[in-house]
Amino acid sequence: MKILKTVLTALLVLTLIFTADVYGLSYEASNHYELKNIILEQMKEYNTEFNIRYTGSLDNIKEVLEETVNSDIYLNSNVSRVDWNISGTKTLSNIKVKVSYILTREERIEADKIIDDILKEIVTPYMNDHEKVKAVHDYIVLNGKYDKNSVYYSDYDFLTKGTSVCNGYALLTYNMLNKLNIPVRLVSGTAGGEAHLWNMVKLGDYWFHLDVTWNDPVPDCDSVFYTYYMLTEKEISKDHTIDEGLNLPKSTMNYYDYLKELSYEKLLVETGLDMYEEENFARDEGELKKILARKIINHPLMVSVRFDRSITQDSIINAMSQLYKYDCISVINYSEVDSDIKGEGKILNLFITYNETPDDIVAEFGRKVYNTASEVKYTIYALYGNKKVDITKDVYIYPYDSNRLTVNKGTLKFKEPGNYNLLFEYQGLRKKVSVTGLNAEAFNYITDKKPDNYVNVKVYDQYIDFSSVSQWPIIENGRTMVPLRAVFEVLNCKVRWEESSKSAVVEYGTTKIIIPANSTTAYINGKANSLDVPAKIVNDRVMIPLRFVSEAIEKTVIWDDTNKTVLIY
Repeated sequence: MKILKTVLTALLVLTLIFTADVYGLSYEASNHYELKNIILEQMKEYNTEFNIRYTGSLDNIKEVLEETVNSDIYLNSNVSRVDWNISGTKTLSNIKVKVSYILTREERIEADKIIDDILKEIVTPYMNDHEKVKAVHDYIVLNGKYDKNSVYYSDYDFLTKGTSVCNGYALLTYNMLNKLNIPVRLVSGTAGGEAHLWNMVKLGDYWFHLDVTWNDPVPDCDSVFYTYYMLTEKEISKDHTIDEGLNLPKSTMNYYDYLKELSYEKLLVETGLDMYEEENFARDEGELKKILARKIINHPLMVSVRFDRSITQDSIINAMSQLYKYDCISVINYSEVDSDIKGEGKILNLFITYNETPDDIVAEFGRKVYNTASEVKYTIYALYGNKKVDITKDVYIYPYDSNRLTVNKGTLKFKEPGNYNLLFEYQGLRKKVSVTGLNAEAFNYITDKKPDNYVNVKVYDQYIDFSSVSQWPIIENGRTMVPLRAVFEVLNCKVRWEESSKSAVVEYGTTKIIIPANSTTAYINGKANSLDVPAKIVNDRVMIPLRFVSEAIEKTVIWDDTNKTVLIY
């Protein structure tokens, strides 16, 4: 699918005026290197006007200034215009710089806050980097649309107006992954005959090309494409041309092979790369019919299948037509990709519209915490107004590790204790459910031995198993008290006990927290902080007021009164 793409580049207006006047100066540079660094630093701060006292050579100064702005694709993509005015003498000059950006410093700050909130919602600490990249990719595709009028260019526009050209898509991908500490770059070039911007992402030891813009269908719909997801340079170069001189890292690892190497079977299915499995390659019309029938069981909006080049158009039409025997299907549109990445055949993409689309889907479990020895029953319903339809047998479930959990239609069985995040999908709608399996001893402790004033504590999507520390959280004097070690260790903190000072010591990155027992004062990086109630020792465990967790390591703490649960994000 070809879509109009536009990328914004800096327009340089250079005026060389040599006079005896020197403007008021803010910075000093004596050579091209210092000059370049000052300009880039000011642009990073979104400063619109600044002066540089320059005592270096003016030879090739125009080329130097142009090269400076173009040397950083990220900064270049945030700039709409740069004006330079050079005055003075050939040995003492003042360079006055005026920069226009596609967003203001305040908008940048607001965009970053929005991104932080989104990442808290879509990313959990238990995701690997592959899952985080997919979560970011899917969020962007599902929550915005391409600006065909080429009015909006920034990630701020995308976040606040829901639309942008490729510049905004790529910048948002860059900023979100950068905040997740996943190596990411911007790539400029052309695609579809237009200037274009996309990304490169590093997973493990390998770099991949990612074009989120071209994975967002036009016209906009609730579908996510993965055609331009984690490609090699050879694959992306089929219809993208990379600008010269970018000095990009090599990208040669095929993502399908990489996922197979890592045994990430669920990601293969979620990204559609399972079509490269032998069972999903159709050699004749009969096999194509069987594969399509199998793939639409959970009512997806899009299906991709590889097929042999010998299969005729008539056979493709026949295979698709047999899907209409399912009463739920209204319309099927399709497209073909002339060559798959293996060069073995072609790709058939089906885009399916159903007669009736549910308003929502709901997952009903008896509880959220289970004994691993038991079989868990669940039911999934599709909601059509006031009508509730059981779709348990038709829904698609992912992700889960089959080595740790067995999932059948309507039942699941734990193979080992742990927290499991499941995603149920039906006709493009998704519902996330978190369930926890505990061994019999822990389960009995939680269900049978909780104090009357107990509370649950849930960090992101995981309930904390306090049986490991033999002490349940309690409410005392209106304050929730929790075992310090159990909570902080789940939040990836290092915890130790100092017997000499009778204090618990918590380390979180560069933050060091000291909590003396039986004291209403705790210390964060040496600064005293008052506690609502004193830390105390119960059953040899240090109990602290939970609210202090949010103050100490800047986490959000919410009280769910209905379920008597503390939520930490």
